[in-house]
Amino acid sequence: MINGISIEQNAIATICKIDEFSDELKQEIRARLSTICHGPDSVNAAAVFASYKQTLKEFNKRYNSKQENTKKGMIGELLTHILLLKIHSHLEPASPFFNMEEGSIKKGFDLVVFDNKLDQIWISEVKSGNAGVQNSDSFNKSLLNTAKNDLNGRLQENETNLWHNAINGAKIALSKGNIKDQINKILEECYQEAASKEQNGSNKNVILISVTYKDTSDPISLDVVEDKGKAIIEEELFNDVLVFSIQKETYQRIAAFLENEAAL
Repeated sequence: MINGISIEQNAIATICKIDEFSDELKQEIRARLSTICHGPDSVNAAAVFASYKQTLKEFNKRYNSKQENTKKGMIGELLTHILLLKIHSHLEPASPFFNMEEGSIKKGFDLVVFDNKLDQIWISEVKSGNAGVQNSDSFNKSLLNTAKNDLNGRLQENETNLWHNAINGAKIALSKGNIKDQINKILEECYQEAASKEQNGSNKNVILISVTYKDTSDPISLDVVEDKGKAIIEEELFNDVLVFSIQKETYQRIAAFLENEAAL
């Protein structure tokens, strides 16, 4: 798939272990960063703000102003955009990485994607962190559990702003066409649920994503991630659940790469 990354997956779970920050992964970032951050329309229109150099400048500006935990999360979300959509090619992103109005990463759902096979949307929550001395599997499970709890809480809140942001994000992230119309229709129905105080996570499809920063000599296990996914499914909090875990030694090397790219 991408040199330096080993992938294991089954019907419920996927794990991606980044053993090497390879030239191929660097090229993947170069090729897709602008589209991830701004959406395809801005890139296709050759908007000045959506050029690779300007996107790097904006990403670094946002990144450097954040606290350490937010920095880990930003790199984790960037890796998610790249790897989730590379591995699951039938998923189309329906939300941009940047929130242009606030000069920050977006608020609300981390990533909304459209399933071209099933004509459904999946709402994603990404949690990232350093495992430290903790066992990789144990720490990774805790990240997935936090993602589950946070997303479940938001889906019970009847908060229309979440869906309003998702609708605005889809307008930016998607090119015009039938898929954009389908996604807007689904998101508007979710907005109406929230407005009517009828929001229910049990009718939503979710992807719970963990990004564990620890050397892959202590690797996360597909069996453990799958078991965690099955346990979450048995809770019946959501309509359908996928779990997606990424492991990489550090987040700083990617941040340094983006800084160096901007300086070229």
